[in-house]
Amino acid sequence: MMYQMKKTVFWVAAVSAATFLASCSQEGHKITVTNDTDLDRYNETIEISKSDLENVDLNSVTVMDETGTATPVQVYTDKDGNTKLLFQASVPAQSEKEYTVTEGSQATYPVLAYSRYVPERMDDYAYENNVIAGRIYGPSLEFPRTFGSDIWVKCTDRLVIDDWFAKADYHHNYGEGMDCYKVDNTLGGGALVPYTGPDKFFTGDNYVSQKHICDGPIRTEAVLEYGPFDVDGKAVSATRVLTLDANSHFVKWETTFHSADTDSLSVVLGAVMHDVTGIKNELNWIAFTEKASDSSDPERDGNISVAVIYDKAELDDNPYYTSGKEAGHAVIITEEKVEKPVITWTGSGWSQGGVASQDDWAKTVRDFSFAQQHPLKVSVK
Repeated sequence: MMYQMKKTVFWVAAVSAATFLASCSQEGHKITVTNDTDLDRYNETIEISKSDLENVDLNSVTVMDETGTATPVQVYTDKDGNTKLLFQASVPAQSEKEYTVTEGSQATYPVLAYSRYVPERMDDYAYENNVIAGRIYGPSLEFPRTFGSDIWVKCTDRLVIDDWFAKADYHHNYGEGMDCYKVDNTLGGGALVPYTGPDKFFTGDNYVSQKHICDGPIRTEAVLEYGPFDVDGKAVSATRVLTLDANSHFVKWETTFHSADTDSLSVVLGAVMHDVTGIKNELNWIAFTEKASDSSDPERDGNISVAVIYDKAELDDNPYYTSGKEAGHAVIITEEKVEKPVITWTGSGWSQGGVASQDDWAKTVRDFSFAQQHPLKVSVK
């Protein structure tokens, strides 16, 4: 019998501590996490800068909740060299929770967010957490050539990509999931790319270099560089930062376009649609569910749910944007400056892995988007 994941919906938002009053005491730093929204928040990632935990050795730190139970932590240094302490908090609506940071022997926690370069499979870059998995195509692969990601569905909280690549038979479900999503030369499970008019957007190219930043119980991150490709006579390249946190259906993408030929680009955030059974959207997100597309038996292999989410604050400040369907994709179209990091998210889920229906998926996407717009408030004293 196929293992079914417990039907629990998780939302994750990267939250930066806005105001800190750092002072050391024998009792440790007190961290208050406040949820002033009407939405219960589950397993959201809290980020605290090293500079706000003065005189604390982050390599031997423990974070305790109000019951005195240690919560998993990760010391994380981002691509810019900023070191932070990460942990996850669940806070009911209109309430707060307090955590204590103290020095001591740091427990070892299982890795729940993981990614790696896969030279044995045409330079794929694969990523996963305890909920989802996927991959980006690398320079050795002749087809497809695209920014778009491939969705791997799974119904286990175990990390599987190493085993699946070793077996080299991931289009077959051995009881934990499979690759049954078709990409070809499309935007696949979602990507932000240049756009020059109706039905004319550019899938980009495969990455040319990658840098793995971290794995851990909370987060995996990587930087992918893309060489120049032609956009109606303009040479455009890109840097994409992939961030995936534990317990989340959503991958965060920070995309920066580079070009000496223009100072701005029309862009499209899109994901390809196949045999769609339901779709919902709001201003800054689109969520749809479809039958397994790379499958000889779609009924057996279940439904795949996909989402694209644009940073709503970005769209609020941009008078030019639209959303809908174009060239077989669900799309959000707007305009962005080159050399400006743009935040988007892509999401995925599986009917055999905890996503019961299109309505459930749309609620998951809506709540996640709301959480990004209304981050938990964090104070340290």
